[in-house]
Formats: sequence, structure tokens, C-alpha cells
Amino acid sequence: MDATEEAVRAEALARGFAGDPDRLKRFLRVLDAALPPGTTIALRGSTVAGTSFKTGEPFDAHGPQSSDLDIVLIGDPVVSFWVPEAQLLGGINTLPLSDDAGWVAPGLDRARRRAQAIARRPVSLQAMARWFLELRTHAQGQPYVVLSEDA
Repeated sequence: MDATEEAVRAEALARGFAGDPDRLKRFLRVLDAALPPGTTIALRGSTVAGTSFKTGEPFDAHGPQSSDLDIVLIGDPVVSFWVPEAQLLGGINTLPLSDDAGWVAPGLDRARRRAQAIARRPVSLQAMARWFLELRTHAQGQPYVVLSEDA
């Protein structure tokens, strides 16, 4: 990881986890325990970029813990947690699992809620092929950081 990537990661963790490495570790343990082997956990969105892609507002613009953590789960097996209606583009992307859409991946919702309690802010989970995440990253100009890689 180069200095720029390290700086982006440090800023994202400061925003999303109040700079608390123990909170991040607990968050990842909860998710890792619920995910199939070979799943990579990445963070994208305003937590990484510092601003909302949709509105341009800064992270947590509406008060402490008002912005969510956009978690991307990378790996073919994890897509099977999403119901067929929530698997998009042949399973290369999914609808986000969130408080408003627990039906999309009911088997992961308990772990998401536990991770959300640790993060102390809303958390959404989305499964995505790595190449599609890269495409979206370049098309939208929104970086991501890998939090946990289970190769």
C-alpha cells in the first residue's frame, strides 16, 4: 500500500470508526464470522471519499453518526446470501442490505445489525464482483479501501 492509499484508509477509518482500531476489529470479526471463506470486505462511499457522491455533502453533514458505512462484500460465494430478486446483472451486483431492506439477504441481517451496533452508525452491505467495483470506482471517481481480505 503506498502513502496515498494509506492516507485514504486512515481518513476513512477516522470518519467511520472514530479512529478506534479496536472498534474496527470487532466490526470485522462479526462480519467475518457470518461470511463464507474467500470473502473480501471493502468500504466505499462517503466514508472513504469524504463527501456524498449523490449530494456532495460532507460525511456526517447531518450530525454525528448520520452517514452510513457502505460495505462491499467481494467473492462469488457471498452472492448466494441475497435472494434471487436482489441479485442484479446476473449476480455481479446486489441490492444493498440495510435497515429498510432486510429482505434482500435475511441470512446476513443479524450480523449486519450487530456490526452496525459496534460501528454506532447505519451500515449497508452489498455484494459485488471485484471487477464491477473497480469499474464503478473509476466511473464515479469514488475510491474504496479493503478492510479485510480472506484469500
